[in-house]
Amino acid sequence: MTQRESRGEGPDRPVLTRRERQRLATFDEIVELGRSMLRDGREVTLRALATEMGLTPPALYRYVKNPAALNELLSDAIFADVAREMVEAGEVYGDEDPAAQIVAAATAFRDWALDNKSEFQLVFVTNSLSGERTIRTESGSYPLSRGVSGTGSHGVELFADHFGGALARLSKQSPFPVPAPEELDPDFVAVHSQASEARSELAALLGKDALGMVWLFEFAWAQLFAIVTLEVYGHIRPQLIKSGVLFRAQMREIGSRVGMGDDWERLVEVSQAVAERRAKQRAAIV
Repeated sequence: MTQRESRGEGPDRPVLTRRERQRLATFDEIVELGRSMLRDGREVTLRALATEMGLTPPALYRYVKNPAALNELLSDAIFADVAREMVEAGEVYGDEDPAAQIVAAATAFRDWALDNKSEFQLVFVTNSLSGERTIRTESGSYPLSRGVSGTGSHGVELFADHFGGALARLSKQSPFPVPAPEELDPDFVAVHSQASEARSELAALLGKDALGMVWLFEFAWAQLFAIVTLEVYGHIRPQLIKSGVLFRAQMREIGSRVGMGDDWERLVEVSQAVAERRAKQRAAIV
């Protein structure tokens, strides 16, 4: 996704000046080159990026002031692309089939992660272009927590809202048990006191049982992220990664908590169909 698209430029928007268009085009070039360097395993520094673009470092600083700003720019673009791929994977099933949308999105996320390990590492593991782990205790350090708390970047919110929206539609279509606040661990309740007061867009989206839904949402995300991370870093036998057997088992456990267990055979076919379509798309590109 380009900066022009992410900033909402379109036929119903004010016409940009030539200078504004040039500035957006430069942002697009920064993102394109930065992601290309990342995928090639090269160090993505402001100096290296400026050299690739034929700029001096001070000239590049007019667009990205420091490594943190570059990290945010690339991360938002990556998040937006992942969210787009998840949406496309579920579009064929429509909003009337949120269970299929959830499975399709999870499958697309896993497939993307296995194909784009360096970008997965930047966005979901290190949060740093240097490759150093920067996990901290603030909510802003955890990708989907930023979306849940309402303090996330545009890309993060797209990602969280896609899964959250599908979960909310599934709850309305086929109600499943949602834990009441008194049934939840007090530490979880304390951490998500803002969500319980529906101060974030996602919490509002999840409805009157927001806190219990956020618990189901984050528990599911923790399980999905765990299995995908283990697969990405090769901590599971290659044969099991190729077959997807552990991924499917994890998804079945997630689905059983939100009323998808009785429909699992069909949903396995959904997952397989998504993986096959993406494999064909990759083959066509090559």
